[in-house]
Amino acid sequence: MQKKKRKQQKNFLDYLFFILVALGFVWTIALWSTAKSPAQSGSAGSKPNNSRSISEKNNQTSKKKSSQNSSSKTSSSSSSSDAQLASAKQKNFALGTTLSSDQPYTDYPYLKSQGISFAYFRATTGSSSLDNLFSSSIKSAKDAGLSVGAMLVFDSSTTAYGSYLYFVQKVGKETGNLPIAIYVSDDSITDSGSITNLQGLIQDLKDYYPNNSVIVRCDKAIYDKVQSQLTSLNIKYWLIENNLDNIGSAVQFVQYNANGKIGSGIRSFRLPISAFDGSKTDLKKFSEGIEK
Repeated sequence: MQKKKRKQQKNFLDYLFFILVALGFVWTIALWSTAKSPAQSGSAGSKPNNSRSISEKNNQTSKKKSSQNSSSKTSSSSSSSDAQLASAKQKNFALGTTLSSDQPYTDYPYLKSQGISFAYFRATTGSSSLDNLFSSSIKSAKDAGLSVGAMLVFDSSTTAYGSYLYFVQKVGKETGNLPIAIYVSDDSITDSGSITNLQGLIQDLKDYYPNNSVIVRCDKAIYDKVQSQLTSLNIKYWLIENNLDNIGSAVQFVQYNANGKIGSGIRSFRLPISAFDGSKTDLKKFSEGIEK
């Protein structure tokens, strides 16, 4: 009996041992699966990082290409500007520029030595703003041998008489030896009233300065708006556009390059470049006629 009992105990222990071994095996498998899962997750997570890295490389490549394209465009624009300047010189046009306290330059002898024959200086804007460099600049440029002119900036919110009177009071007879220029920006002609205002200003200036003609400086869009209504005033124009196609007849000046290169080497710089419809000799005769 005791022998049978011991045998049963042994069988129970063997059974218990088998269960414990099985549980240990299952537990080991569970731990192994848990340990593997984060690794797989980390591996899956690494793919977006690789993707992001590729994306960043693509962005950097794109930015580099964009920078190269921008540089290429700037270089192309600069080359085009230089070609236009060479073309204007080849056609023997007298060349000039516009200056103001916003874009000052004072070495007028150097300007002249680089082929610049005339300079316009901003004088007044509307009825309340005087460029503080005007008087000294126009005198110095004329002393350096340049033909010079005064420019009034048209303000449609100011009456024609108010703009005219302010110009006369501040500029007086220091208008130079070129036509008085009225700069009309592309947003200053909004209706028929602003054109009427411009007509009045032109007429007042012509009456007060009989020796000086008056020219309107504007882009082609403004020219097309006002030209037919200003015909009776018999004025000339100074077009702002990127070519010389329209110079001649009613167009006496053309600003064909807003950022033209002047000079060379370390003394080179950029200014707006305009052409006069005529040679340097023609410009000199024209200026002398105004001074008489």
